[in-house]
Parts: sequence; C-alpha cells; structure tokens
Amino acid sequence: MRYDNESAKTEDAWSRRDVLGWTGKMGGAAAVAATMPKMAEFVLGSTPANAAGKALNVAVLGQQMSAQSDQRSWAGLQAWLKGVGLDKTWNVNLTDAKGDPGALVSEIEDAVTAKVDAIVVLFGTLTAARAALEAVKKSNVPFMSIDSGWQAPAMADLTTNNYTMGGAMSQYMVDRLLGEGKEKAKIAAIIANFHHGTRKRGKVLETVLSENKWIEQVDSRVIQYEGFYETTQNIVNDWLTRHGDELDCVWCPWDEPAMAASEAIVSKGLQDKIFVVGADGHPTALQRMRDGGDNWPQKATCGQAFELWGAYCGWLVNEIVAKGGDAKKLVPVPVVEFPAPLVVSGVNLPPEGEQAWQATDLYYLYEQRVMAGMKG
Repeated sequence: MRYDNESAKTEDAWSRRDVLGWTGKMGGAAAVAATMPKMAEFVLGSTPANAAGKALNVAVLGQQMSAQSDQRSWAGLQAWLKGVGLDKTWNVNLTDAKGDPGALVSEIEDAVTAKVDAIVVLFGTLTAARAALEAVKKSNVPFMSIDSGWQAPAMADLTTNNYTMGGAMSQYMVDRLLGEGKEKAKIAAIIANFHHGTRKRGKVLETVLSENKWIEQVDSRVIQYEGFYETTQNIVNDWLTRHGDELDCVWCPWDEPAMAASEAIVSKGLQDKIFVVGADGHPTALQRMRDGGDNWPQKATCGQAFELWGAYCGWLVNEIVAKGGDAKKLVPVPVVEFPAPLVVSGVNLPPEGEQAWQATDLYYLYEQRVMAGMKG
C-alpha cells in the first residue's frame, strides 16, 4: 500500500521476510516495533508524535472471547492503543457474544443505535447478521472485522489465507507419512464447519486426500465450538479403541483440538505411532511441542498473527476514521491477508517467549542453506 513517496520508500524497505522473520519477545505491538524499527509504520502506523488527537468511541464485538484467537487479537489492539497513546483518548468498549450469533447481531445493532465512531467484530458469524449489517450500511458507521469472512459493508477483514494454511498443514501430513516410508496410511480428521477459516481448511484437506489415494481417511467427525475439547478427546479415544495403532495421523482444524487429540494419544502410549497436525500457533500448543519434543504427538502448526491483526485494525481505524484517510487507498483489497508460517517441531519451532508467527518460514531456511554457496 503506497500513500505517498515517503511511504513508498517504507514499503520497499520491508518484505514478507521481515514479517515472518521478526525476532525479540512479543510484549505487545509497540515492543515489536521498537525492536524492529523498519516495521514501525507497518505495526503502529501513527507514532505518539503524530497520532490523531480526535477522541473516538469504538465498539469491539467479540463472538467468543473465551477463544484464544479472540483474546490474542484483543490483546494486540490494546497493545497498539497503549503504544501510540490512544488508550488515553479513545473509548474502546469490548462486548462478548459468548458464541451466540444472535447475541452478536444484537450487539451490532446496539452499536449502530449508540452512534459509535467505528465498529470492529472479532471472529463473527456475519452470514447470520445480514439485517444488522444493512443497518450498519445505512448508518455509515465505519465497520471492520477480524477473521469473520468479508461481508459488506466491511472496509476490511483481517485474516490469513485459510486455503493456503489448510494446504500447508495437510501437505505436511502427506510429506511426513512419506518420510516414514508409508506406502499405505490411515488418518482421521476432526472437522469444524462453524467458522469460515476452519471450514476452508477442511475442504483443502479433502482435495489433498483426493490426490493421495494411498492415504485412507478411516473416519471424520464434525465438532461445534461448545465443549469442543472434551468432545475431541472422546472422539479420538473412540478412534484409538477401534483402530488402535493402525492409525497414523489425526488432522485437527486448529491447535486446541490438536492438544486434546495429543493428550488422548499419549494416554494410550501411542505417541511413537500417531502424530497430530493443527493450526493457529497458540502459545500453549507451542509450549507443549517444546516441552514434549519427540514424545509429544503434535508435530506441526501454522502461526497466525492474531496480535498483529488487532494492532493493524487499530491502525486502520486511526488512519480512516480519526485522520480521515482514503479507505480505498488504505485498503485497496477488502480482505487483508497476513502470512502464517508452517511451524514444524524440531525444525523451526520458535524459542520460548516468541510467537509462532515469529518463526522463520521454511522457505527462508532453505534459502539460507544455499545462498552463501551460490554467492561464492
């Protein structure tokens, strides 16, 4: 995104490598920018010296604040506000729909009635909110979302390309099975269709399996968010009883079910036989991968930058709403996609204190291994 000649220079100065290769501990968006000056404009946008002075009332509406994804995005927004000093002038009110799409609809309508300056929805089921979104459109209240699947009139939906992420985790599963010398393999999959992202990952898994007929999917079960952890454990225990050590992998749509599946596998002593793949790069999943090493079943995840989504959403609200920037130029494409590196245990797992999205992408590991020789 280029706004003028100066920002064009800034854009040219950083690349996907910078986004994926950040180092230093994540103590909030401001801390990241402080350790990586080239990324300051990308993460913070406005510094305390030039932040807009206009006070805003911003409604942040969470679909399910008990979810780590919602919590991490909210934490990123708060870190950004504090980092630029806008926590002292903006009134940012968070509400939690507690997983109820109907409650989220009511919260959107209430925010419109309250005539807030901007609305931000976190991980919402917006396909069930058409009437509320029409009210937003008529009110002209600036509206943005985080990983909700873009729906008009949102100026932006901040997310990851879930088709790419589903492909990365599913292809890793295939590659690991090949690396184990498998000519025939059996897997089972936990499927989650309640969110656009996990649904897309599951669809990509189907495509990958259609190209690898030597892999048999012995079962798949659809879960809902409510009670997903216990449900996943019960499902995996059932699979282990019926299929035993014939099962080679359990594919999970995100990390928390992957942790539940891993616990079930360890309880049966099958961690040397069955591995697990997941996604999101949640800190708890990373820590279990670090602590468990070869004895922990989950071997891979994808590092979603939830904290950066929240911070960047704050940047957009400030640039568009507080400072009157041109939304079409600031968000030329309404789906703003952040990269999510594949994180593999024992290969590029980030050290304790760093986030999964700070891991070195495998491409850059490969590049580093050969570039010195190519340069001579």
